[in-house]
Amino acid sequence: MLVTVRTNCRPASAWGTRARARLRAESGYTLIELLVACVIGVTVLSATFAVLLSSQQVQARDSEWALVLQEDRAGLARMMHDMRQATKVESAEAKTGSFAFSATIGGKSYKVKYECGVSQPGTTYYECQRLAAEEGKALPAAGPAVVTDVVNSSEVFTYSPSAAEAKLVTAKIELPASGTLKQAGSTGLTHKVVLEDGAFMRNLYLEG
Repeated sequence: MLVTVRTNCRPASAWGTRARARLRAESGYTLIELLVACVIGVTVLSATFAVLLSSQQVQARDSEWALVLQEDRAGLARMMHDMRQATKVESAEAKTGSFAFSATIGGKSYKVKYECGVSQPGTTYYECQRLAAEEGKALPAAGPAVVTDVVNSSEVFTYSPSAAEAKLVTAKIELPASGTLKQAGSTGLTHKVVLEDGAFMRNLYLEG
């Protein structure tokens, strides 16, 4: 009696090929691949944080500069308002950036002097201080700053027709620009913001 037995045995080479394929399908990342992925991830995160930090710094700087500009405009307006009340010019100096006068303000007589050649602490700029005292009293040595970050301290005031006969006093304040106001290819801030206004000495020259 002849019995035939069938088996599902396959050649050893076929089993080896299948095993290797299964191992390749189930294999993970190598240590080198993990290290490369980590380095790339850290580089991308660092660049992202650097951009965010730079944006925050620029925004803070621009906001601060906008506030300074607003305060300087208000200070220049205050300066012009006082000068328009002048009843006598005490001294008119262009090179030192100062102008002194007597004026009636709020029904009282004052001596007022604007000094724009005062060094601003902690910076390379200057500030315009307002010195004021009632008539008959001495002016203080220093006063509150009404305009800050002045670049052209010796060229703030101009007088027309002359300093000896100042009918019109013009104040021109140059301030360093900030934010994105940069020329292409430059490494520093080269633009300037200019605030300018004038005051006619109407109480001294009533005829116009």
